[in-house]
This record gives sequence, structure tokens and C-alpha cells, in this order.
Amino acid sequence: MREKLKAAVLHIVCVVALMWTGLVNGQPFFFPDSTNYIRIADSAAFIASRHRIATVWTDRYRDAIEAPKPTAAAPAAPQRANDLGSGMIMAGRSPYLGAWLWLSYVVGDFWPFVLVNAGVAYLLIRLSLHRFGLLRARNVLIAVAVLAGMTSLPTFDAMLLADPFAPFGVLALVLLATPGRLNRVETGFLVALTLVSASFHLTHITMFAAMTVVILPLRWCVPKLAIPPRAWIAGVAAVAIGLLSVQATALAARAAFGRAPQLLPLLTARFYLDGPGKRFVESGCEGGRFAICHVPIVMPPGNGAWLFSPEPGTGAYLLAAPAERQRMGNEDIAFALAVLRYDPVGEGKMMAFNTLRQLAWIDYDGLNTGCPRSEPDCWAALPPPVRAKLEASPSGRNAWPVAAMNALLYLAVLGSAVIVAFGLPRLARRDPASARALTIWLLLGGAAFLTNAFFGGAVADPQYRYTGRMVWLLVLPGVIVALRLRSRDVPAD
Repeated sequence: MREKLKAAVLHIVCVVALMWTGLVNGQPFFFPDSTNYIRIADSAAFIASRHRIATVWTDRYRDAIEAPKPTAAAPAAPQRANDLGSGMIMAGRSPYLGAWLWLSYVVGDFWPFVLVNAGVAYLLIRLSLHRFGLLRARNVLIAVAVLAGMTSLPTFDAMLLADPFAPFGVLALVLLATPGRLNRVETGFLVALTLVSASFHLTHITMFAAMTVVILPLRWCVPKLAIPPRAWIAGVAAVAIGLLSVQATALAARAAFGRAPQLLPLLTARFYLDGPGKRFVESGCEGGRFAICHVPIVMPPGNGAWLFSPEPGTGAYLLAAPAERQRMGNEDIAFALAVLRYDPVGEGKMMAFNTLRQLAWIDYDGLNTGCPRSEPDCWAALPPPVRAKLEASPSGRNAWPVAAMNALLYLAVLGSAVIVAFGLPRLARRDPASARALTIWLLLGGAAFLTNAFFGGAVADPQYRYTGRMVWLLVLPGVIVALRLRSRDVPAD
């Protein structure tokens, strides 16, 4: 009985530690995209219930749903990325994640979402230690203390986005690729987590595809690594389920709103701001065959302004009429290919630069989200009671010591890199099986990180979130190598 009590206390302490920033903040952390996910599910519940189920999130679009649709003679120019009145719904916002966020809000003001994230992170840490014969209370506490105290893991566990599930899915697939036995419960948990992650965001699908591409030749060409077949099966299944979920979302949106979700012209915005796209437009734009060729734009300060600013001369996408926005999204890839033909060297350099810039951007800045003096009306998309709570939190008051926390993060990442670089050769001599397993971790994790950086930097817009959500995966191998070198236990088979 005493041992069970000690184990229960250990579990509770570790889970709480892995969500401590959210707890101290008094509420989870919002990102501008958070509201889109929540309102996806909220609007579905409102429409499916024939307007009987409504929350504080419903008021922003209630009139747009209940009012008649705009006619061709008097179209409405939407001023939001999502405009239900005109049927404009952004693609890439998973309704499955939205449903989970909305349900967690209805049940417990988003805390179920945060608690589950912390619990999943804890289970993954335990499984990781178990695969290397390190599942002892002391080792668990050390690993959790390092990851909770020195990395962004607790912050992303408490962030209302798909971001926590990116590293969860990557680590789950890495564990499936690690040689050794897994019982049915462990295998089921890791496979389910990979599939759920794939259904939550398009970038997760690309990471699983890249990891699977690495798994297959390693399995065939490097038999010493002994990658089990469950890894490539799970990888292929994750990509398939992810793509099917995208199609299912499009069908559901078409049934509910009369049209499929609108693709954002991410490549158009990125290539335009990189310079070659702007020069291509100014050169004549191949006879003006793209919608963006006819939009007057000055150089905006960033992708966000290009896509979402309602200010003339700064924004582009949001200022366009629904039909023009539809065309921009449909022409996104064609425009990008035209720019690459126009200036392959210039755009190639910018893509490489943005990828490396994103890869190195490990800071996490989502702690302080208070409105600056120049934008007193920011967070207008939040319902008034939710916005009031945000403003009263340390996040809303910009009270978090971000510089000190980032210093700890850099120390943890650099320390882990040093430990792995010098410790892995020693481990290869002492414990070849563990060294081979860690080699798999580094190869598959590297593929995921590069893919994540490419789509975050070269396709979208470099920002702290994309690498910041993944960065704790760089620290975990250093913890494992350090503990493994000090341990005499035999790794699990």
C-alpha cells in the first residue's frame, strides 16, 4: 500500500510539473489561431443543434449564420480569415482538434486539454526511459525536472493549439521504431497517438511522411539497427489517416457551408515577401494570369500582415472578395512554381535561409501575450469574459521572465548536444544496443526537425512556435545518454 501511494504521488507531481506554466498563469495560453479551432467546433454544434447549443464563443458569428447569405449583386467583402456568412472557412484548421478544445472548454475551461497533454507527455517520458532500462523513480524525477524546468514542454502542454501533438506524434513513432518489445497497451497507445497527431495538422503529416521515408531504407539497408516493421506500418497509416481526415473535413465543410475549406496562399505570401515573388509580379506576372498580379500591395511587415491585415496597401488576401480569395488559394502552387522558374537561384537561397532560420529559432515567446500600447484592441476575437481573464493573467500582463526562461532553454539544448556528442561514442562501447537505438532516434528525429523547419520557414513564416514546440525532443536524448552512462541496469528487451 505504501509503495502504491508513493507511486501515485510521483505520477501526480510529474504531471503537475509538466503543466506548471499554465497553472501559474491561471489559464492556458492563447495563440491567435486558437480561436479558429474553437469556433470550428462551436459553429458545428450551433448549426447541428439548430441554434440551440451556444456558448460565449458563438456571438461573434451568430448573425453571419442566421442572416441571409450575400447575393452576387451585393457581395460582402469578408474582413476575417473565417467568414461563415460568405462560407469562407480556412483550410488547415483541424475540426478534430477543435472539437477537443471546445469540449474541454465546455467541461472545464480548457483544463482537461492541458491535463491530458501533460499526462501524455509524462507517459511518453516513462516509455522512453523504459526502452533504455531507466524506469526508476529517481530517473523519472530527473527527466521530468529537466524537461519541465528547462524547456518549453510545460508551456506548449498548456497552449491551445495542435502544437503539443507534433512532438508527441514524432516521439511516439520514434518509440515504435526503437528495437525491443512493446506490449499491446503500449503499442496501441503509441499508434493511436501517432494517428491522432496526424489528424490534427497538415505539418504533422509531412513529418510522418519524412520519417517513414527514412525508416524504410534504414530497415532494408542497415539490418544492425533492427527497426521493427511496426514503425513503417504506423508511419504509412499515419500519413493515410491524416490525408483522409483532410478529405473528410472538406466533405463536412461542403455539406455544412456549401463549399470546401479555403486554402490559404501561404507560398504566394512567402515568395512575395522573400523578394523573387514581388519582382515576378512587377515584371508582368506572365501576362497577369494570377489573381495576385492585380492586387496593389506595398511591402508588408510580414506574412501575417500580407494574409490577414485589413489595411489597404499592407494586406492582400483579406482585402480581396471571396471569389478572389478562392482563386488565390487555388493558384498558390502554380504561382510558386512560376516564381521558381523566374528566379530559381534567388528563391532557392531564400528557402534555404528561411529553413535554417526556423531550425535555429528555438526560443519560446508564447508566454507574454498582453496587448501592446499601439494595439489596445488586440485579442478582439476572444469573447469578452475570456479576454478579461487573459488580461488579468501573468501572460496578459506580460509578467513572465521570458529572457531568463529562454536562457535555461538554451543551456539545456546546448548541454544535451554536448552530452550526446561526447557520450554516444562511450555508450557505443559500453552498451551497443542502446547506442543503436539512440542512432535511430537521432536519424528519425532529424528528419522530423528538418521537415518541420522547411514547412515552418520556407513555406509558411519563420516563428518561435514551429521549432519551440519540438525543442524538448532535443533535450530528452541528452538526459537518456547521461542516465544510461551512470546506470548498470540492463535495457528492456
